[in-house]
Amino acid sequence: MSATRLASRYAKALLDLSVEKMQLEEVHNDMEVFQKALANRDFGLMVKSPIINSDKKKAILKRIFGNKFNNITNKFMDIIIRKKREFYLPEIVHEFETQYKERKQITTATLITASAVDSGIVEQMKQIVRRDTGKANVVLETSVDESLIGGFILKFGDKLYDSSISHKLEKLGKQFDENKYVRTF
Repeated sequence: MSATRLASRYAKALLDLSVEKMQLEEVHNDMEVFQKALANRDFGLMVKSPIINSDKKKAILKRIFGNKFNNITNKFMDIIIRKKREFYLPEIVHEFETQYKERKQITTATLITASAVDSGIVEQMKQIVRRDTGKANVVLETSVDESLIGGFILKFGDKLYDSSISHKLEKLGKQFDENKYVRTF
């Protein structure tokens, strides 16, 4: 079974159970914390290590997260480790986040501008994303890239709107390069 398929199935099981027990938000928060922990190189290597036995991994996870995590999350982690599927935990956590966002009608978009933007512009961009995706909730991540000169780049889903001046100058330069009517001496 492929890693993506396996991760999807485990994530769906966890999502369905947490919805059934009405603890979706708590489990989601646990998954976010665990995902941040996986970003730590040493922790990520420990989770994926075939050398460290399952009992040791359970003890480490219980020591780090035991009192902080929801009971559903703790039992889920125990099952994953007992079945020797901990190698796939990063993919499972990522897939859980994807399915959670789908269930809650949340989409994430990125806005890159040449300078900082005010809340009015941010809200306009959110409206564009809402209109194009049909999703009610938009999380807009903003960043500044001065090399754009002006304008913006908006990314969400499989769409990219590049309205930056640097992009327009690049397109203009290509048109000049392709100009067949320029006389060379």
